[in-house]
Amino acid sequence: MRLLSPALLIAIFCGSCAAYAAQQPAVAPQAAAAGVQPAPSAIMQPALDLLDQAIGTLRPDKWKASDAVRDEAAANISSIRRDLDATLPQLLATADGAPASVTQVLPAYRNIEALYDVVLRVAEAGRLSAPGDQRSALEEARGKLESARRALGDRIQAAALAREQQVHSLQAAVRAIPPAPAPAVCPPAAPVKKRRARRKTTKPAAKTAKPQTAAPASH
Repeated sequence: MRLLSPALLIAIFCGSCAAYAAQQPAVAPQAAAAGVQPAPSAIMQPALDLLDQAIGTLRPDKWKASDAVRDEAAANISSIRRDLDATLPQLLATADGAPASVTQVLPAYRNIEALYDVVLRVAEAGRLSAPGDQRSALEEARGKLESARRALGDRIQAAALAREQQVHSLQAAVRAIPPAPAPAVCPPAAPVKKRRARRKTTKPAAKTAKPQTAAPASH
């Protein structure tokens, strides 16, 4: 009995998974629409716009602080500006291209986490030395950014959980496939006995009698 080829085994496996998926209840269009989540950029953009406006109002050179504090605040503000203008838009565009993919959204989330740390340092310095209007604008932007980054983190966690449940469902479907029957072992064929060919014997030809010569007649 011949064993199944790898291509045939793959076809059987895919067919079984398709049959399992067909048995699952279909999702209603209303439920699918209700489960649609906003894009990562839609979650973050209002907070980023507010942060951009707040950064534009800061004048750290006028703060009532030491030169070291003002210089550090100015450097942090420049770093925030570069991130908002150059780095983060590209990361968010990549995340928007595959919003359900954890690997595509995670780089943007990590960048936002680092951005929040820098904003927090500027807000702490401004709380002690910045004028009231700058301090209020910066604190409002920081709070908005914190809420947005938490929402994005919850989105990533939900996507990871959904993917994990999908993997578990597929594993259960694979385990439900009955194992292939063991190939039958054919008994060895009995050896064929070779028949010895008989040697043909030729009979000697019969001797022909010689004709007798007649005796001469006597006169």
